[in-house]
Amino acid sequence: MTETLPAPSGARQTLAFVILLPLVWVLQGCSTPQDDFVGARVLDLCDASWPVCNGYASCLLGPESYTQGNFPGSNRIIVQTVAASNVELSFLLSDLTAAGGDFSIVWYEPGCSDTVRTTVDGKVVAAESQAIGIFARKAQLNVAGYHLVTYQTTTAASYLLKVDVTDLTE
Repeated sequence: MTETLPAPSGARQTLAFVILLPLVWVLQGCSTPQDDFVGARVLDLCDASWPVCNGYASCLLGPESYTQGNFPGSNRIIVQTVAASNVELSFLLSDLTAAGGDFSIVWYEPGCSDTVRTTVDGKVVAAESQAIGIFARKAQLNVAGYHLVTYQTTTAASYLLKVDVTDLTE
């Protein structure tokens, strides 16, 4: 049985390797802040009507999805928990043209029996967004189920929103 060795690399192959390998390393580092923020999440346009708390929400967001929109304005979303959890809303703001007044977030327990309310001055929202790249707030929700979360502001900006749920029983 004869054994053959691979052919030695030619000058072209060596040159291609020398040029292309660093290019692969460079391209891996070319992510945008938006890419870093959403990761592998899928865009939800939040254009549906989910019944909740004697009204409707536009979508059900969780760790596998995100949404986008423009402020000033408001929205109503649903977040599901399976146990007592911290629920964090993180906004990546871009094209911020006015800090506006208050930014309000209200988290509701299932059935809207209880609420956690956070109100932040628009100047604080703008400063945090510019300093660390995102504006985020969280609340502890103690009952498992579907939670209405509302947010509204007069801040003028485009945004991406993601929701993270951290189970407190683990």
